[in-house]
Amino acid sequence: MTEIELKNVSYIYSPDTPFRKVALDNVSLNIHGGVITGLMGHTGSGKSTLVSLLNGLNRPTSGQVLVGGEDVWADPKQVHRFAFKVGLVFQYPEYQLFEETVRRDISFGPRNMGLDEAEIARRVDEAASFCGLSPELLDKSPFDLSGGQKRRAAIAGVMAMEPEVLVLDEPAAGLDPRGREEILGGIRSYQRMRGSSVVIVSHSMEDMARYSDEIIVMDHAKVKMQGTTAEIFARADELKSVGLSVPQITELMNRIRERGIPVRGGIYTVEDARDELLRLISERRGRR
Repeated sequence: MTEIELKNVSYIYSPDTPFRKVALDNVSLNIHGGVITGLMGHTGSGKSTLVSLLNGLNRPTSGQVLVGGEDVWADPKQVHRFAFKVGLVFQYPEYQLFEETVRRDISFGPRNMGLDEAEIARRVDEAASFCGLSPELLDKSPFDLSGGQKRRAAIAGVMAMEPEVLVLDEPAAGLDPRGREEILGGIRSYQRMRGSSVVIVSHSMEDMARYSDEIIVMDHAKVKMQGTTAEIFARADELKSVGLSVPQITELMNRIRERGIPVRGGIYTVEDARDELLRLISERRGRR
C-alpha cells in the first residue's frame, strides 16, 4: 500500500517570462495507501499539474515528491522507474491507442517491463476483466470499438502494468451514466481486490461521493481541504466558496431536513438516501 507525499512542492510554467504561471504553490500533502483518493478543484486549480508530478512525468520547480518514501528526482537517471510504480491515465486516453488489436495494446506496457508471455497473458486477461472488456473483444482492432470500450481498453493497458499507485485524470469524462458506472465500478473493484492506491481526478461530485474514500480539494494552486469523503462533503459552504458543490442528493436531503423531516446529516449517495428514507418510513409505520 504505497503512499505518496508532497513536501513544499511548487510548479511554475514559463518561469522568467511574461507568461509565468504558478500552477502549484508550496503544496504539502499525503496520498494514503490502500484507498481511493478523489482530487477535486475548479479548472486551473492545479489538479492536472499535480498528478503529472507523481510519476516523474514533470519535475517540480521546488520541493520533493516521495513515492513509498523514495524521492522521485533523487537520481534523475532513475526517474523512469516511477513510471511503472505510478501508472498515469490521462484524460481521454482512448486517443493513445495504436496497436493492431486490443490485446496487443493492453500488453504493450507489461511487455516493455520484460515479463514472460504467460505473465503478460495473465495480466491482460485480468485487466480486461476489471475494465469490462469481454474476451472476444481482445482480438479486435481498438479502432473498431465504441468510445466507451476504447476508454476501457486504454485504462486496462495501465492496469496491466500493476502499478503500486493508479492515477486517473477524469476517467469517465464525456460518458453516459452507464458508461461511468462500468468504468468507475471496475476501478473500484480493481482497487478493492488488489489493495492498491488509486487517485481519481473528477469534476463530478456524485462520482467523488460514490467512489472515493478520501478527498483532496485544490484551490488556486494550493490544498484547500483534505479528509474523508464524509468530512469534506460536510463542509458544503467551504466547497461552494471555491466554486464546487455537494452532490445533488446531499442538497435534496438537506432541504428535506430544513422542512422538519428528521433525516440524518452526512448523506451523499443515492443509496444512503434510499436507506435513510426507508428507515423513516419504517419508524412511522411502527408508531401507528
